[in-house]
Amino acid sequence: MRVAPFFWFFLTLLSATFSAQAQTTIQLFDEDASVDLSGNYAIYSEADTPLTIGEILEKKKEFQWYTENNPNFGFRENGLWLSNRISNVSNLSSWVFSINFSQLDKVDFYLVADGEVILQSHQGKLQSEQRFRVPTLRADLPVATPLELYIRVQSHSSSLIVPLSVTPEPIHSASWQIDSTMWGLFYGGLFILAIYNLVLFFQVREASLLAYVGYIVAVIVWQIVWGGHIQVFTGGPSPVWLASHTELIFTIIGMSSGIFSVLFLNTKKNASTAHPIVMALLGAQALVALICLLGVLPITWKHNLVYGVGLAAICSYIYAGFEAFFNRFEPARYFIFAWTMLAAGAVTGMLSLIGLLPSNQFTTYCFQVGVFLESALFSVALMEKSRSQLESEVQQATDDLRNNMELIEEQNARLDIARKDAIKASNVKSQFLANMSHEIRTPLNAILGFSRELGNATLPADQQEQVRIVNTAADNLLSIVNDVLDFSKIEAGKLQINNQPFSPIKELEELVTIMSKSAHSKRLEFVFDMDPLPEKLIGDLFRIKQVLNNLLSNALKFTSSGSVALRVKNKALAHGLQEIEFIVEDTGIGISREGRKKLFSAFSQLDDSTNRSYQGTGLGLVICRELVRLMRGNMNLRSEPGLGSTFTITLKMNRLSHKYSMVPNSRWQGKRVVVFDPIPETRRATAAMLHNLGARVTSVESLTFLKSLTFTPEYLFATLPVSKLDCRDAMLGELVQIPAQQRVLWYSGSEPFNQYPSLTQYFHSQIRMPVTLTKLEDLLHHKTTQHKNPLQSKLDSLPRARVLAVDDMEMNLKLLQTWLRSSPLELTICTSGLEAANRCQSNEYDIILMDVQMPGMDGLQATKRIRKTALNMGTPIIAVTAHAFKEEQERLLASGMDDYLPKPIDQSNLVELIRRWCQSNAQPCNSKPTLDWNLAVERTERDDATARELLSDFVRLLPDSIETIKAGWEDSDFQAMQKEVHRLHGACCYTGVPKLQQIANDLESALKRDKKMLVAELLPVFLEEAEDVDIEAQEWLSKGRPASR
Repeated sequence: MRVAPFFWFFLTLLSATFSAQAQTTIQLFDEDASVDLSGNYAIYSEADTPLTIGEILEKKKEFQWYTENNPNFGFRENGLWLSNRISNVSNLSSWVFSINFSQLDKVDFYLVADGEVILQSHQGKLQSEQRFRVPTLRADLPVATPLELYIRVQSHSSSLIVPLSVTPEPIHSASWQIDSTMWGLFYGGLFILAIYNLVLFFQVREASLLAYVGYIVAVIVWQIVWGGHIQVFTGGPSPVWLASHTELIFTIIGMSSGIFSVLFLNTKKNASTAHPIVMALLGAQALVALICLLGVLPITWKHNLVYGVGLAAICSYIYAGFEAFFNRFEPARYFIFAWTMLAAGAVTGMLSLIGLLPSNQFTTYCFQVGVFLESALFSVALMEKSRSQLESEVQQATDDLRNNMELIEEQNARLDIARKDAIKASNVKSQFLANMSHEIRTPLNAILGFSRELGNATLPADQQEQVRIVNTAADNLLSIVNDVLDFSKIEAGKLQINNQPFSPIKELEELVTIMSKSAHSKRLEFVFDMDPLPEKLIGDLFRIKQVLNNLLSNALKFTSSGSVALRVKNKALAHGLQEIEFIVEDTGIGISREGRKKLFSAFSQLDDSTNRSYQGTGLGLVICRELVRLMRGNMNLRSEPGLGSTFTITLKMNRLSHKYSMVPNSRWQGKRVVVFDPIPETRRATAAMLHNLGARVTSVESLTFLKSLTFTPEYLFATLPVSKLDCRDAMLGELVQIPAQQRVLWYSGSEPFNQYPSLTQYFHSQIRMPVTLTKLEDLLHHKTTQHKNPLQSKLDSLPRARVLAVDDMEMNLKLLQTWLRSSPLELTICTSGLEAANRCQSNEYDIILMDVQMPGMDGLQATKRIRKTALNMGTPIIAVTAHAFKEEQERLLASGMDDYLPKPIDQSNLVELIRRWCQSNAQPCNSKPTLDWNLAVERTERDDATARELLSDFVRLLPDSIETIKAGWEDSDFQAMQKEVHRLHGACCYTGVPKLQQIANDLESALKRDKKMLVAELLPVFLEEAEDVDIEAQEWLSKGRPASR
């Protein structure tokens, strides 16, 4: 209820009518506003002896009513007592009394009720109870109780200015926060200016910059002391010496600003009349500083001297600025404006201190505002000075050039004629290029069309390879022609941008799928890092893909090791716009600064050596830059020789859909996914994509840390990078043992399931890197096919041979056991050469796989010992080693080993090697039919007539081929024999004779390896099967049904 406050307010007005001569009692009834008490003072001046509050209460009738509106009581040697009468008639009890002046040495608050002191506080610069930068008293005021507030103030360092106000506590807290923020901005701005100009000084070595920094530091120190912040920072009273010598800091400010003025204006040159005056006043300020330090003058005289000399010095600086400006020193205009503002603020503040102007917020802080603005303008003046100096240098250079203008004008006239001729020639050239490009494209389209048709036709293997070469060459030629055509269109100004809606995710994934395979074929990692993108954008998709394809192709071309990356950044703009940033990075040869200058010149490459190493038209980047420009985008390059290159394309497109891809998905939300990837960039990209989909991701770089995980994730994304191909065996041996609900094998390079077929039982699926949204979606819906073991049939066809594997790495032996588990082979393993030699003393083996480098007895020593055993002296011993040099292979074969198997081991090569060396120990395989008509029809795309025609032609050439092969064997002409077997083997691929095809393949392989004993074993089998094919084919062609054998 508000009845009580109004009641007391009425009583107060009534009592005031009957006591006009009494001091007014201020009623506190508004809880949302501050009340100024400065106009309601009663004052009492002390004599030489300080009085206590008790003594003052006895003398309160001697207080005199203060009738001035300005709470400035001037300089006084003794203390001054002020009293105020208040009454709280509001519903709020918590109020704050504050004196908004920080330079009072001592301020004692006494709150009195019924003649008793109920609250007191002793504050000011020299007392310890002040917690704010100005004297402040927090009090809980009883309601409807007359109160008297007595304040004793005393100060020797400044005049007694007592702007007293009472504020509700919530409003005071908010005001104090604003006050602290404003002072923070004040100090922060000055610090930034000081640091900026100090750094600039170290670069340009301009003396005025250092003087300016000194001036800023002096201002900051003075303001910390003058503004009362030193009590806030130290948590206690100001040092007595510092409090009594505040004017010394003011003098230092004047001197530092004078030094800055002399150096900045170069007064000796630009203000020669003002220079001696400025220097004299600098000396006067130094003398005043000494007088303040010694304290030989009374306080009032000392203050008047400081302020007087300071004002005179400011006037001299302004005069010097005007003189320099009239002497055509342009930066002086900022200098004059800055000093004029500071002088106005300083005069206002000084007049307020000596009582000629009222003390309020404006007069209290106008000097600080002037100092801040002056500092900022000084910084602008310094920049203007630097600009003027630069203009002077440019003007000097211009004057020098003007002396040669006549000669240059004559040359320009000649150049203008040449330029017009060049423009005309360029137009003719562009038209010629456009016409020629069109003329070339017409027959080229026919070449491409028919060559692709031939690629789909049934042709022998060598002709298929020839067709593939024609296709590739035609594609390359078409790409060159398209580049030339686009360039001619750009030069003629006829190339148009066609903006249409498109799906950025789908198109980027298609591009990445193609480029990543090319990167992996070069043993490069491909990084695809993408921000969430809108599902639909409007832009020229064809040109965007053309630019990205060109940049990525260049990155792949010029990178021989490391990685190529495509990063897509996204930022939503106003008005339905989307800013897409495409970043193509590589770790290739890089580009020098000189090379970057001609990089975007048409028909040019970096240098002759680059031309020889990397062929091209030199148009790609020129077209990219122009296409980006036509799409109103930006293209930037950052590159260093040997460190790779980074191209950044920034395009702004209209956003057609507000729905974004790669947002939290319920199917991934909360799922625990462990991403193992030894390549940091691809690991981060994969983790970021899964995190955006809502999965809980744990990124792992090392197998050691992966094995230390104590939880079982729902998905283990195990990555086999192509750059770590040498470690693939060891990594797989460890990964199959990591517990997970589903293991997904991400790979780059060759397919692991083809190389290691048994992995299908350990991994849910294998997926080629990089990770994309579509691949993750397919993974959830089990669209990723479970690859069947493509070598299982070959494993099943292996003979029941006994194999001894020797390796000091148990994981390699475990991998061999995994591969050969489902085969008829009997595998024995040894972990040292000595153990293998001992086993060969008592056991006979059909083939031995021998690691070369082992501790103790190595593979070569073990081979020599095994050759001396009775049971295995003739057993084939295969060297298994990571050495890839031809000299090393020849050394191993010369030492007694029979063959060579490189690491990392490819499973298909291993199976083929075992089958080749152990085939003579097994019975001929009769699992394949002699004639398989269904296979023949399938090879001709279900064309029965073509299949009959091919089989008829094959039967016709078979006798002559057999005779040629026999003659080659009899004449020991193995080269002719190999050539004919190769021709017959190719023909078998399209005629449905799988058994003869297999035997021909084995015979050709033996001939290539010069294994004459194996050729002797295979040749009778081959000739017999050829006769069977002739018989069955003749029966089928004559009767329309196959005979069975």
